[in-house]
Amino acid sequence: MRVKVIVESLDQDGIKSRSENTAVIFKENEGYRLTYSEDLSGEGKLTKTTMHITPSELRIIRRGELITDFIYGEALIHNTSYETPFGIIPITLITESYEFTDKLHESDKGQINISSSYTLDMGDSLMPPASMNMNISILQEEFQ
Repeated sequence: MRVKVIVESLDQDGIKSRSENTAVIFKENEGYRLTYSEDLSGEGKLTKTTMHITPSELRIIRRGELITDFIYGEALIHNTSYETPFGIIPITLITESYEFTDKLHESDKGQINISSSYTLDMGDSLMPPASMNMNISILQEEFQ
């Protein structure tokens, strides 16, 4: 099934961003797996994004121009790296809150909502808190 993924973020500098992609979603044991490709830099270089979503955590894996493996979950500390064409940055992702609502299969307008607040420790630099809201909804064309 195809879904629309909207991610709205407020970064540590107070800058809002919004992305919208169409993904393929698969039901897994405790949650879902979504996959899609996106042009993160706007230069035509595609990055494959895979999300594993469960009631307790969200894992976002990107492979392509940028390489990341971030895990968000209630009171979770995740050590990882952020790999760019310019180098690798060690990151500690500290999730303060994680909320998950699954109403995807309740109707043809069903959706999944995820909200998370987190802090990034990039090397020796602790960033101010940031937040992310994600809405995953069934594309209406799936029912036509």
